[in-house]
Amino acid sequence: MAGVEGLREALGRLGWLREPSAPILGCRGSGRVCWRVRGDYWLAGRYEKHVLDALLDKMFNVRLGAVDRLVVFHRVPAPGGEYAVEVFGEALRLGVVEYLPARGWVLHPSGAAASLAASLGAPVTVVEPPRGRVKGKKLRVPGCGARGWLLLRVGGYVAVARAVDECDVKVKDLAPAGFRLLRPAGIEEAVEANQEIVGSLAAEARGFIRRVYAKVMASRGRVYVALSGGADSAAVLSLAREALGAERVVAVYADTGMEFPEARRHAERLAALLGVDLEVVEPGADPLGEVEERGLMSRDDRWCTRLLKLEPLRRFYRRVGARLVLDGARALESTTRAETPRLGENPLIPGVVRALPIHHWPRLAVQLYLAERVIPVNQLYQEGLTRIGCIACPAMHLYEIHIAWSLHPWWYRRLAEAVARHYGLDPREALRLLLRGKWRKGLSLLLSRPGRPHR
Repeated sequence: MAGVEGLREALGRLGWLREPSAPILGCRGSGRVCWRVRGDYWLAGRYEKHVLDALLDKMFNVRLGAVDRLVVFHRVPAPGGEYAVEVFGEALRLGVVEYLPARGWVLHPSGAAASLAASLGAPVTVVEPPRGRVKGKKLRVPGCGARGWLLLRVGGYVAVARAVDECDVKVKDLAPAGFRLLRPAGIEEAVEANQEIVGSLAAEARGFIRRVYAKVMASRGRVYVALSGGADSAAVLSLAREALGAERVVAVYADTGMEFPEARRHAERLAALLGVDLEVVEPGADPLGEVEERGLMSRDDRWCTRLLKLEPLRRFYRRVGARLVLDGARALESTTRAETPRLGENPLIPGVVRALPIHHWPRLAVQLYLAERVIPVNQLYQEGLTRIGCIACPAMHLYEIHIAWSLHPWWYRRLAEAVARHYGLDPREALRLLLRGKWRKGLSLLLSRPGRPHR
């Protein structure tokens, strides 16, 4: 199972132990709860678990207490087109949580969530079991008065249903009655449950680093690790140190001038903790001045990455004579990263080999690896961010933009002023446009409608 393909295939299965209640990578064997997973998946942070608790409380008037339990989020296509995750916990698939621009967070609960909520004391309406299939059917509620979401007891099942009118509801999903909370586990128990597969992943990654180092560097000189302040690059920095020794490893933090200040502080802390040298590369340009001159970046025009990150890194790597850079990019993060070869060259930084030791890892494996080595994780994840980088980035999800605004409103106001000067807008309107998030697809196109000012 130590080969990359074997590991990759195993990581496409997420499982859950019932005693204690903990997720497991590479689920297999009888008697275990297993699901196929195709997107990235991870242990939900404090903010994400608060969202889940609040949604269950709003819909069913119960508290799961998710903040004190292990919950896994699995990225799935969003029904409304913005952002959605499948939620697993208590050895159950609890449904899908989605972020909608107009409504915020919503929950599409599963029958398992309904059964669990009923066991926690949520109100349940008993209805007469219909003939045949229940899911998708309209049922009459005794006494009428149906509104919003309801839990139904249908024979030996609990169903979650949505009111169609005062007397009729439509069943969305159902599950056997009696699902209950399990004995909660901590991160230490999750680490222990996954020790074998995480150990295999780490051993394969260390071997990959050593082979690439011997091939590219002839086992001499220093390797550079791109350090962002996020979990993925922290894991690669630790693996490089384990594989080659601290004296052969240099961490490189690219400060674009738009980074979360917490990210740079965390990168400095990690380098000191692991005993490796840290180089901070700065852009030599004012990012807000560039926004005022060029306009906002977008998903199709990431001039910020080219100008503020890659070009300064190209100059730095040329100056120090770097030949090999290790990067924490993972295939499950995006389609672009999935298509990036594990070993290759960034065309914008010619002459430097780029290697991706954890390219096939899900984020859950990264979390467990770091926890096993007691390496701290950036607290921005607990605030709800899924990526650590710039405060305003076209790759962000809309809810992350709203979190970034709540953490650093002063920075967004300064960005809005630069945007306003470039496009000829009132700063307050520019700020509203930023927080709506449509600029990620190109603000110039958004403002090109007749009657809109644009410089």
